[in-house]
Amino acid sequence: MSEKNIFDESIILQIRAKEVGLDWLEVRGIIDKIKEETAEIESAIEKNDEKHVKEELGDLLFTLISLSRHLQINPNHLLESANNKFQTRFEKVLSILQGRGKEIAEPDEMSEIWNMIKKL
Repeated sequence: MSEKNIFDESIILQIRAKEVGLDWLEVRGIIDKIKEETAEIESAIEKNDEKHVKEELGDLLFTLISLSRHLQINPNHLLESANNKFQTRFEKVLSILQGRGKEIAEPDEMSEIWNMIKKL
């Protein structure tokens, strides 16, 4: 039995919609929609409306998948790459903390460590 791939399901749904003319014509429109969805998430968070946060976060993810489809970039590969990049940076954070004799950093120190690692 194969594992369900929700990214692929979203792309298939988007392609079906495209076949009847329901799709963005330009990437700029998708980017504007991403900004709109982000603002809606911020508003829902400020209102402490968990149901609305989940709905808007889902809309944002769906729109990001649409952007990756338009750019012909597999979202599975994007997330895998982002996970690998984060894992590498996280391991460096742990190494730096260990070198400083710490298990955890305060927010300011973590920000300093993270920014230092990003520059490497």
